[in-house]
Amino acid sequence: MGGGKRNIAVRFFGGAGNYTVVLERFCTYVLTENPTETGVLEWVKANTRATSDEGIRDRLAFLESIGLLELESERVRLTQRGIEWLSETDPEILYELLSSAVYGFDTVLEALLDGPKTDGELGDAIESKHSEIDWNDASGPAQYRGWLQSLGYVERTAPENSLTDSGRKLARRRSSEHPHLERGEFYAQTELEDAFDTSFGSYIKGISPRTDDEGSLSYIILKAREDGPYGDEIDGERFTYIGEGVPEKGDQRLTGANSALVEQADRSTVPVYFFYQPADSDELRYEGLVDVVGSERVSLGDRMVYRFTMDRLEIEPAEFEALSESVSDDIADDETDEPALTDDEAEFTEVQRRVRSSAFPKKVTSAYDGRCAICGKSRESPDGTIDIEAAHIYPKRANGRDNVRNGLALCRLHHWAFDTGWLAVADDYRILVADRPNLEGYEEFAPLENESLTLPDAEDLRPHATFLAAHRDRHGFESP
Repeated sequence: MGGGKRNIAVRFFGGAGNYTVVLERFCTYVLTENPTETGVLEWVKANTRATSDEGIRDRLAFLESIGLLELESERVRLTQRGIEWLSETDPEILYELLSSAVYGFDTVLEALLDGPKTDGELGDAIESKHSEIDWNDASGPAQYRGWLQSLGYVERTAPENSLTDSGRKLARRRSSEHPHLERGEFYAQTELEDAFDTSFGSYIKGISPRTDDEGSLSYIILKAREDGPYGDEIDGERFTYIGEGVPEKGDQRLTGANSALVEQADRSTVPVYFFYQPADSDELRYEGLVDVVGSERVSLGDRMVYRFTMDRLEIEPAEFEALSESVSDDIADDETDEPALTDDEAEFTEVQRRVRSSAFPKKVTSAYDGRCAICGKSRESPDGTIDIEAAHIYPKRANGRDNVRNGLALCRLHHWAFDTGWLAVADDYRILVADRPNLEGYEEFAPLENESLTLPDAEDLRPHATFLAAHRDRHGFESP
């Protein structure tokens, strides 16, 4: 790829919304025929409305500048990334090439997150964001929009453009603040402090939980040293990691660092960045995100330690965040839409499902401010832990969706009562009690009949009628 970013995108053949259709056919031709430039010019003229050699060369030069093509004196070839895009036709591969080489693509997505925009308004957003490049091309916004339409991220109802569902998800990931780290690259501590906008003190500890301005856990830095005292085994997709606490101090305690990893083993709520430090280096090699899939307290030698089981994640921090956020935003706001009760099995990988499932309890209990929706209480265990659970309305064992609107925050008693069918909820959020006066327990639950749930203030976080009706049906309640 050439040096420096381009100031503006260049359209391709086929018209706005169809660039990638023609581009895929063109790349297939290049890959299979290994053509000369003359052959490419002839193919484009025969398969599009293009007639100008100069215009065709301009578009070829653009494809070279974004890293899709290599233009040699005798041949035109696809780059490795070009071959990868052609084999997968993954729109994010092509978007990454475009946004890395041309100013403005992320700016357009970010602007459309605020609502529909005309081409002119998108141009204003680019000019405002990138004033340093003196961007003022009146025809430019249509070229950006044409690429984004072709990739399926933008749809147009003239004169306005808006994001599709996939465009909105991409825009949210691209606009989030995450450190830009490359797997396999080495980083000095000062570089990591700049990337994470934090200070680690005199050195980076083995387990470093980091909090946000409100004191909530934001992410965890995890480091394994080649010459460390614990003999961490980090090879392979799954490995074990010994917790905080050196041998000379005896049994490991449930410190804040160890506790943070124990909590992540229960549910993955924040990204865990994993680094490896060779014995002969002060720098750390970034290994990517990991998932804490298990924790146990075991005997190691003559002391007790915390041993964590880790899986490497093939997702980036932005995707982790997007999957967590999708627990709240993947049901349409339009109440006339009836959401599916279950997630499409093919929609998420196993890793993606775990991230979403792990985010579900945190999102639900937060929506209800840590209080039971049925009794309104926020019970605490003796150690001060709030003992409120997140219940799926349409059950998880039936592949019920990990979405806040399919959830209720409940104390343990009312979670059990809801799951077993003692309690249900009407569409108007009144509590219903099973008519079983001959069974033990009825007298305890009967006073709840027709009481109202304690609900989140935000209507888009409240239980959806579709899930409530499905729960009533499963447990034999007549819909009121």
